[in-house]
Amino acid sequence: MKKKLTRRNLLKVMGLGTVGAGMLSVNSAEANVFHQTKKIPVLRFAFLTDMHLKPGVEPEKGLRKCIDAILANEEPVDFFVNGGDVIMDALGENMENVEAQWAVWRKIRSEYPDLKFHHCIGNHDVWGAAAEGEVFAEKAWALSEHGMEKPYYDFQSNGWQFIVLDSTHKKDDGSWYTAKLDPEQRDWLEQRLNNISPEKPILIISHIPILGATPFLDGDNAQSGNWVVPGAWMHTDAKSLTYLFNQHKNVKVCISGHIHLVETLVYNDVHYHCSGAVSGNWWGDTPYEFTDNGYGFFELFEDGSHTFKYVEFDKKKV
Repeated sequence: MKKKLTRRNLLKVMGLGTVGAGMLSVNSAEANVFHQTKKIPVLRFAFLTDMHLKPGVEPEKGLRKCIDAILANEEPVDFFVNGGDVIMDALGENMENVEAQWAVWRKIRSEYPDLKFHHCIGNHDVWGAAAEGEVFAEKAWALSEHGMEKPYYDFQSNGWQFIVLDSTHKKDDGSWYTAKLDPEQRDWLEQRLNNISPEKPILIISHIPILGATPFLDGDNAQSGNWVVPGAWMHTDAKSLTYLFNQHKNVKVCISGHIHLVETLVYNDVHYHCSGAVSGNWWGDTPYEFTDNGYGFFELFEDGSHTFKYVEFDKKKV
């Protein structure tokens, strides 16, 4: 016969025996305070990706609205992260048009001089032109705009290690582009992971998702009867990277943009967050699929845990 659960039995299970009611009241109050105490993050940052700036009222107004919403509505952030594709598109554009796009970014940045940014390079930030089947793809301009020496690097903040990767590279046939790490960058990443203390949690930033579900749904990718995900939409070296992360259990979070859709995927204890775009549907009047213009907001904790939310600052859904 199943034993009836009584208050006295419950206290025995909890190891409290037959303590008096007064003592139980005090302990319960203390327990409630303990359970209701919210963990305090050691770090907060805003993730702005796929801004796709160009001359015009809507992009300029939209980015200001995004930044103002963060400053007005969120807890103070330690820094901002640019997830790539700051400008609309540099590939195939002449120098004057590319300069006009970057000028919009510089103008808005000058209006918020106190904001600290860490930058990731996106595929549309790369200047290039197609000529006779070959692609000249140059990242130097974007690096110069952001004051970066290399398109991949790492930094520390409040007990967390951040690793910024460069996702976009030429395909084997010389065309632009596929998502992966080049050999030099892969060697660098392996060395950095080996040298970082296993006690320090790691967050990895890439423009293109390392791993995700939304690349399967962004388009009719099953029309052949099989799933066919373009190499430009998700890292083609994803499996290899997941094996690498498995060797370093302090890799906790990977964040990206590129897809303009929002998702959270957990695989082998690593959280993969794809944040929607600041530009939404490339500054269109409707959301892209199910996602409006927005930003990501992260809180990181000392124990290696985190929170993520996507905030749609410009609702266009009807």
